[in-house]
Amino acid sequence: APAGSFTAVSAGRAHTCGLRDDGTAVCWGSNEYGQTDAPAGRFAGVSAGGEHTCGLRDDGQVECWGDNHYRQSAAPAGALFYAVSAGFAHTCGVKRDGSVACWGANSDGQAPASVAGDFAMVSAGKRHTCAVTVAGEVACWGYTHSWNVADAPARAVSAGDEHACGLRADGAVVCWGSNRYGQSTLPFPSSDTYASVSAGGSHTCGVRTDGTVACWGYNGNGQATPPEGSFQSVSAGDDHTCGVRSDGTVACWGDNGYGQAFSPRGSFQSVNVGGEHTCGVRTDGAGACWGNNSYGRATPPRGSFQSVSAGSRHTCGVRADGTVVCWGYDWHGQVTPPEGSFQSVSAGSDYACGVRMDGTVACWGYDRWGQATPPEGSFQSVSTGSDHTCGVRMDGTVACWGYNGHGKATPPEGSFQSVSAGGYHTCGVRMDGHVVCWGSNGVGQATPP
Repeated sequence: APAGSFTAVSAGRAHTCGLRDDGTAVCWGSNEYGQTDAPAGRFAGVSAGGEHTCGLRDDGQVECWGDNHYRQSAAPAGALFYAVSAGFAHTCGVKRDGSVACWGANSDGQAPASVAGDFAMVSAGKRHTCAVTVAGEVACWGYTHSWNVADAPARAVSAGDEHACGLRADGAVVCWGSNRYGQSTLPFPSSDTYASVSAGGSHTCGVRTDGTVACWGYNGNGQATPPEGSFQSVSAGDDHTCGVRSDGTVACWGDNGYGQAFSPRGSFQSVNVGGEHTCGVRTDGAGACWGNNSYGRATPPRGSFQSVSAGSRHTCGVRADGTVVCWGYDWHGQVTPPEGSFQSVSAGSDYACGVRMDGTVACWGYDRWGQATPPEGSFQSVSTGSDHTCGVRMDGTVACWGYNGHGKATPPEGSFQSVSAGGYHTCGVRMDGHVVCWGSNGVGQATPP
């Protein structure tokens, strides 16, 4: 987990998000749909779902990012909420009037547009949702296997994939639903009391009143084997778990296939995620990389860096003196940058581009689609994708070049602050702060919140 102090953490399917002391959100792990690209600004809460994430702003508005195939990231416009919970492919929140609103996948009735009542909290699972009323009553809807929740807890509830658990007023935990892996049966003394509970994919974890964490259920990846020590909170994901320790640091355990349960220790200025590796610049200027190291892409040279950019199979960085150095796979010359001084660099699929000190753009590496053949003129910034490139000119307009499938290299008119080129789509921030995207939108990646 990232270094620093956190007030909350939420584990999703293969990614994790946390809330820092200053209210900003930070996410790590799988980012296939942009679920770890947390927007800037303060949040009152954050919830990591299947392949999307939602956050509650201080003013009660909900903002979601990541997969939007089922509209699970499309929060109701204008609605104000007390709480929000991201499930596998749907989201629910408690509105200011006490009712619950849901959006996203609704194949089993797990995401009705509105549920009347006076609710205090809600938890969205895989194909079901549970909520607790102000009076302490529990209500569940969706695919619930005819569960009997008459003996359900009254303080809080957490919905997993096919089970749910909750906390009674006396600190006891009770679970119901699927128990195939023992996720609904506490193997610990009934006298244990808990401060919180979190139901994951097929396991459950809770923070005892003494601060220790207990987990039960499926443990194939070690997700139900917590570390020792005192914790404030815990969040159980699909195959991994993360918790906030009493000192505010985050600890994670379980599946780390996407790095969702790991990041290097220490303090960083910046971080950049590549295809299967990640690189960052430490506060002392040194480069650090982790993940897939084939071709040496995750082995940075010594020295001080201003910035670093991780591509698909190579990495490039701007040194303190403005020169660019690259490392990793070099079949197309993508790690052989030109001489000269640069402001910035961006590593793409098998090529790279950089903005020189005079504002002109230079590119090198694979150029089948013209993605490494920039137009003339001066630029503020440049961003490389898989096979197309976009940059913001000095006058704020965006220019793109390279492969134009789905229209990803055909930017709209207008003035922009920044632009980011992805695999099949592109997004930019306009001068008024609004985000606009173009290109493929098969999973909602070009439909900003």
